[in-house]
Amino acid sequence: MATKPRRKPSKIKPSYKPFEKTLIDRDVKKVKLKEELGISPSTLHKMKHNEYVALDVIGLLCEYLRCNINDIVEFIPVEE
Repeated sequence: MATKPRRKPSKIKPSYKPFEKTLIDRDVKKVKLKEELGISPSTLHKMKHNEYVALDVIGLLCEYLRCNINDIVEFIPVEE
C-alpha cells in the first residue's frame, strides 16, 4: 500500500483581528454570541489566540453579524 505524500505546512495562519473590530463597530459583546448563537467559550478562546476555527462557525458569525468572512478572519504570514 502506497503512502500518501505529506502535505506541505502552510505559510499563513488565521488572524481574528477583524472579528474584534467588527464586534466593536457593531457594539456586540462576546457574551451575547455565546447566549444567542451557542458559540462555546473554547471557540472564542481559539479566536483570541488566532487558532483555527471551523468554517461553519465563521459562517454563523458572518450571518449573525451581517458581514463578510474578511470581517471575521484574515490570513497573515507565519513568522519563521
